[in-house]
Amino acid sequence: MKLFVLALLGLATAAPAVAQQPAGYQISLDLEHATNDQVRVVMLTPPVKEAQATYVMPSVVPGSYAKKDYGRFVQGFTALDRKGQKLKVKQQGPNLFVIDKAPSLARIEYLVDDTWDSKQDDGFIFQPGGTNFEAGQNFVLNHYGLYGYLEGYKMQPYQVTVAKPAALYGATSLPVRRATPTQDVFTAASYVELADAPILYSKPDTASFATGGARISVSVVSETGAVKATQVREIMRPMAGALTKFFGQMPVPAYHFLMYFPSFSSPLASKNGGYGAMEHSYSSLYFLPEVPSEDRLRSMVQEVASHEFLHMLAPLNIHSREIGEFDFRNPKMSQHLWLYEGVTEYLAQLVQVRGGLSTPTEFRERMKEKIDKAAKHPTVSFTEMSRNILVAPYKDMYDNVYEKGALIGLLLDIRIQELSQGRQTLRDVLLALRTTYGPTRSFDDAALIPEVVALTNPALQQFFDQYVIGNQPLPYADYFDKIGWRYRATSHATVKAFGQLGFSYDTDKKQFLVASTKPDQNAFGLQEGDVILAVNGMPVGMENAEKLLRPLVEPTSSDVVNVRFQSAASKTPQERQAAPREFEVDIKNALDETPAPTPAQLRLRAQVLTPLG
Repeated sequence: MKLFVLALLGLATAAPAVAQQPAGYQISLDLEHATNDQVRVVMLTPPVKEAQATYVMPSVVPGSYAKKDYGRFVQGFTALDRKGQKLKVKQQGPNLFVIDKAPSLARIEYLVDDTWDSKQDDGFIFQPGGTNFEAGQNFVLNHYGLYGYLEGYKMQPYQVTVAKPAALYGATSLPVRRATPTQDVFTAASYVELADAPILYSKPDTASFATGGARISVSVVSETGAVKATQVREIMRPMAGALTKFFGQMPVPAYHFLMYFPSFSSPLASKNGGYGAMEHSYSSLYFLPEVPSEDRLRSMVQEVASHEFLHMLAPLNIHSREIGEFDFRNPKMSQHLWLYEGVTEYLAQLVQVRGGLSTPTEFRERMKEKIDKAAKHPTVSFTEMSRNILVAPYKDMYDNVYEKGALIGLLLDIRIQELSQGRQTLRDVLLALRTTYGPTRSFDDAALIPEVVALTNPALQQFFDQYVIGNQPLPYADYFDKIGWRYRATSHATVKAFGQLGFSYDTDKKQFLVASTKPDQNAFGLQEGDVILAVNGMPVGMENAEKLLRPLVEPTSSDVVNVRFQSAASKTPQERQAAPREFEVDIKNALDETPAPTPAQLRLRAQVLTPLG
């Protein structure tokens, strides 16, 4: 690396060599000598005309609706002229570095810390939007966590040369020239394009397949080797097939799934149980726990990946200027999270049911869960919440984009199909918008809803005025009745249960613990913190926990169950038996099928949910 840096110094100090530099930014990233979870960045900068230049590290990035302040991970920021002399730099806040005598600026150098190892507090960056530097093992490179741009020069081209261990392979959607076994060269037309394409370096575990005119690639890091790329590929294949059926063909020619699976005992594991992914135009980056159960892995990956995959439609092909011309420094947020996240989440569920990957009953149950979760948030204008999602009180409502937002998508689809007598769907509207706009053309934020109304029916404006722009509660009962579903805000029912009983997992001790109960609140007399050892003679482990513990929370029969456990007060394991009892309960947001649906209700339900042939 020392010789490589000296070569860069030579390029920076020799005038003829500088003149031969390609336009834009030339970045050198050294992954071979990463220490203390830090990586050195060396950047040759484009010519600057202004007397002062401001180097910007992002405050907020696309796909994330909270302030990140990536500049706080930069250490030892230095700006140098063509002779290698330091220029005066003043830092303004966490993300801005103001450089004097900017016309003589030639090079910027600094160290950057990774984000995954920082304290998981309120300022912690969700792993799929951060960076991880595990020397010799793997590197998660979200570019906006590593480098920024000079204000006014964001759209200049970028070239990133990475020095890396020969054993590591860099998976990404970026154009790449693998110059030598220890050097990769990536290119992007602008900072926006660069930031949209993370790189996952690891010992190669990759797989791919083709569907709908697209090549789908999978790259996996699994800390204990429990998850393999070929395994994930087979999970992805039917989902991609369902998407091909839904859209006719894939909206992109290639797509990359970059997936990191920490073990449950990993120091990187999410302390609050939060896992997930972040979308990009031609890839998505995942941070999901290793789960030994094949069924649980399939369910988890399919649920998360279907949502991220569908961002190929919005915002890649359908987006406002707020996204297409994203301001990383002082972003202006779009008012259409109902589309970008809400409709995307609805389509993720719809594609699965129409592709035969889930049943209509499972779809209805997921919508019921979303109603339950949406009810925890105040009823506000969705467009107002979207525009102000970075600030209180709206930033605490963000989770609702996946709950109420998806319900907006479902009700909107029902209404469009009702008004058109089945001749038009929400999918048709989105495909029409994709044709009008696409990856390189943005719409005006204020013009989208009128355009959707113009594409469908004037009566749809009332829906937007009341439930998206306005703050009226969604009309669940009226709209679900149109497809033969019966919604009741409260319903009286008799259920079987062992009482109030929950479970948690101790990642250090690898034990399942009794939670959210007291001895007099459950049929077994279990108390908070008791360790569950076995159920009906079968030892409980991560691989079978869902199968054994779920029936204790939601029993499906009246059979007697034997539980073996150990309490904190006794080192001797105990066993107790109990049968579920019947309880009279009030169920909130009950959602089931209408007992005797009409032909019109069944016809509209079939139009929305029937699996494609």
